[in-house]
Amino acid sequence: MKNSFSSKSKGLLLLLCGSLATGNAWANTDQLDHASAVTATMQQQNVAIKGTVTDRLGEALIGVSIKVKNTTNGTVTNVDGEFQLNAPQGAILEISYIGYVTKEITVAPGTSYRIVLQEDTQLIEEVVVTAMGIERKAKSLTYATQKVGGDELTRAKDPNLINSLQGKTAGLNITPNSSGAGGSSKIIIRGNKSAQGNNQPLIVIDGMPMANNSSTQLNDGYGGRDGGDALSNLNPDDIASINVLKGASAAALYGSMAANGVVLITTKKGSEGVVRVDVSSSTTFESALALPKLQSEYGAVVNADGSLDQRSWGEKIPAGQAKGANRVDDFFRTGSTLINSVAISGGSDKMQNYISYANTRANGIMPTNDFIRHNFSLKETIKLLDGKLAITGSMNYIKQKGNNRHEPGQYRNPLTGLYTFPANGDFGYYKNNFAEMDGAKGYERQLWYTDVNQDFSANPYWVIYRNPHKETRERVMLSGTVKYDLTDYLSLQGRLSYDKSSDTYDRRLYAGTSSVFAGTLGSYQYITNSDEQFYGDLMANFSKNFGDYEINAALGTSFTDVRLAELNASPGGSMYIANFFSVVNGDKNGNGQKLTRSRLNSVFATAQVGYKDMLYVDLTARNDWSSTLKDPFFYPSVGVTALINEMVKLPKFINLFKFRGSYSIVGNAMPAYITHPMHTLTNKGTIDFNGKEPFKEMQPEKMHSMEFGFDLSMFDNRLEWDFTYYKTNNKNQYFEMNVPKASGFEKKFFNAGNIQNSGFETTLSYTQPFSDKFRWKTGINLSYNDNLIKEIDDRLDQVEIGQIQGYKLRLVEGGSYGDIYSKVLKRDEKGVIQVNDKNIPLMGDDYVKVGNVNSKWSLGWSNTFTYDNFQLYFLIDGRIGGNYIDATQAVLDAYGVSQATADARNNGGVDLGNGTKIPAKNYYELVGSRDNHGTNYVYSATNFRLRELSLGYTFRDVFGASKNLSLSLVGRNLFFLYKDAPSDPEVSMSTLNGFSGSNYFALPSTRSFGINIKATF
Repeated sequence: MKNSFSSKSKGLLLLLCGSLATGNAWANTDQLDHASAVTATMQQQNVAIKGTVTDRLGEALIGVSIKVKNTTNGTVTNVDGEFQLNAPQGAILEISYIGYVTKEITVAPGTSYRIVLQEDTQLIEEVVVTAMGIERKAKSLTYATQKVGGDELTRAKDPNLINSLQGKTAGLNITPNSSGAGGSSKIIIRGNKSAQGNNQPLIVIDGMPMANNSSTQLNDGYGGRDGGDALSNLNPDDIASINVLKGASAAALYGSMAANGVVLITTKKGSEGVVRVDVSSSTTFESALALPKLQSEYGAVVNADGSLDQRSWGEKIPAGQAKGANRVDDFFRTGSTLINSVAISGGSDKMQNYISYANTRANGIMPTNDFIRHNFSLKETIKLLDGKLAITGSMNYIKQKGNNRHEPGQYRNPLTGLYTFPANGDFGYYKNNFAEMDGAKGYERQLWYTDVNQDFSANPYWVIYRNPHKETRERVMLSGTVKYDLTDYLSLQGRLSYDKSSDTYDRRLYAGTSSVFAGTLGSYQYITNSDEQFYGDLMANFSKNFGDYEINAALGTSFTDVRLAELNASPGGSMYIANFFSVVNGDKNGNGQKLTRSRLNSVFATAQVGYKDMLYVDLTARNDWSSTLKDPFFYPSVGVTALINEMVKLPKFINLFKFRGSYSIVGNAMPAYITHPMHTLTNKGTIDFNGKEPFKEMQPEKMHSMEFGFDLSMFDNRLEWDFTYYKTNNKNQYFEMNVPKASGFEKKFFNAGNIQNSGFETTLSYTQPFSDKFRWKTGINLSYNDNLIKEIDDRLDQVEIGQIQGYKLRLVEGGSYGDIYSKVLKRDEKGVIQVNDKNIPLMGDDYVKVGNVNSKWSLGWSNTFTYDNFQLYFLIDGRIGGNYIDATQAVLDAYGVSQATADARNNGGVDLGNGTKIPAKNYYELVGSRDNHGTNYVYSATNFRLRELSLGYTFRDVFGASKNLSLSLVGRNLFFLYKDAPSDPEVSMSTLNGFSGSNYFALPSTRSFGINIKATF
């Protein structure tokens, strides 16, 4: 915002500054006249200046203060390190930034400045935001965190912004759901810790927790929908930075909500200076990345009436007659995603404003799968009472709608019929004739090459056009902060936030759909979900130096109130009137209603004591009262940081050498109503009596966590390295078991178990400036996690957390979270597969361990090359170890449509291991059938890919001084450097604990490429 003072006001202000400097303010009229004359002369010689501010490595510095010395005329640098200002010729510009030596230059006409600030080795005081929004010196932190700038989210945008962090943060594993735009992503920090509870981190925006309760997720292999998550709602252009608090010590102040770590989001806000308009437009196109390999050599048996068998175990197809060979390519389309946003910011020293709007439109690779989202954001910051009182208020409104978001699994899935369609069938006919009118019945019937009244195969076009579903969401997030500085070392702060999401799900199954899951005249499902969270805290902050000692402390209290409601207003059964979709048009009462409420009240305290900027000790304590537990629970943490470079004299090339360590205990509350299970009122007023014994003495999970590591910076901070070792033990897990019915109950809960995660994380980055224009920055992040189930309970030999098509994910003492169990083929002592008298392989009766879905190693390698106005960036990342279940491949084998089955037939059958071959049909129909997959479809999850690529150019001063235009070509998931699994092993069907690392007719992952445009006015 331009300086709005009048010329007379400027003169008086300059006079006041000059008079105060001499100590003789308003001494006599001669001084007044002289000052006025000087001011008038200088104003006549005002010049427009512009420039950029960088560090010595060429990195743009954001928020640097550019000020005409001894005046209030000033501005700050933008995200590109640029500034513009009107200043008198000959005046002194003062350039200052925390941690850097202040620089002064003299204003000259027609000059464009390129200012390089040098780090002040005595003032390396980078401040970071930690738990509860408390600011701490980065060098004083006793635990590992990793900060990612907002530009990492917008370089190559994804509709769910958290996916843009894949491969960029050590210890943070992100697995997108295979449901398309608007879908959820599973986020795991340092491994899975809870057997039955939540394993995902807390999401915090500007210091306040965000509601992240997914309305629904797939929970079996037959089908289910992804209701979306919190992060999929946000606009990436509104994010200033993300700080990942990885360990329990870092997140301890948030209590049980943050037992799995915290993703701390800081949003953009207005700044002092000229009004700034930022416009961003991203257009990308998507195509399937990893499709199954289907054969077109063999078709289905042709029956006497000309119809085709459902499976493709027939003869070879004559040349030119494989009409269904290209069915997958014909079905999928080129998808597109358009994300456009505009933000306006600016303000004075007393008030800053930020307002933005973003529009996201996505057309998925599956026909009829469309998504649109609108994001409105407003943030206002006001300073009153000479800056002692600061008030911040923000509002976010999100409205989105999705059509036919993909639902993995067996039911109502177009991919089952698409993939298993015989290559000798005429797919084009069924594409153009998926339905025909039944004159006798008065409604359409489905046309397909096989019986439609089954639970598996259907015409894909019938599914997408006659089994449509849509989801809508409206979300409002309001927050306010009031902070008052009682003294220069003591302040009071109060915060409130309100977060409410309202979802609707509308599913219509037309008459003619399979009778397995639809009525004869059609079925209808209408569900509404409401997710409401009210949060507040009150905190006193203290910060003061006492000689060599520095004390930073906070004392506060908080509450979190969560209310969840679901109304399933579905008529159930069949419709009275065909294809009239109304909740009153059903022959059964299928309605249902759920209400859940929980509350968490807390008190907390933290204190940090520093000694001579070389030694810091951190202490935290929190006590929670949870409505889901009978008794309150307390947990502390302690941490120590030692700056070796401040304690002893080290070689000059070492800028920072820090050791840190911490230990914490964090509680994790239980889901609602376990301590007091409720009876349920069902349809038509009947009561479904609770069968679970109340567990009033249940204790919270307690996670004991320790970590230690170091931070090293060398060669004028060009080389930065950090390393952290950690170990967590999550004890007091909650389980349930069957009990004799004579007890009056069917099940009971109990506390037991100990799940351990241990490993390390490290990041290494190096920046090499070759010249003023050419710079290279490279960075590697590496993490390793080993999971061990140290203890369950003598009353349980195993705990099953999920199953998919014959594979079971079990927790067994001595094993690891995510162990896969399955029946396997019977073999003799030489490993030869055993068969019966019909040459069909034999399966064992017992379930044995065949793998684990979690990779132990994760790696990311990024490179940025900057030459003048050009920038090239690429990221390669991958996971090493672990396994991936591809149950889709099993069905394709059983149906004889996979390339593997054609290869086996061409080779004369499948070798049993001793040179004897059996027909491919005998082998694949057995191992590909449900419950018989064994090790055949458990693949290595190891993979490496080109995750992100960007090539951009910035046109400087296109729209005026420091008003630039940037263009870049971008790509994501462009190709695999190595992959063993048939599909993408980093895509999941659900965020639930038991469905990681599996694929059962999930939507294939996509590669994307496009263009980004950014402009500043």
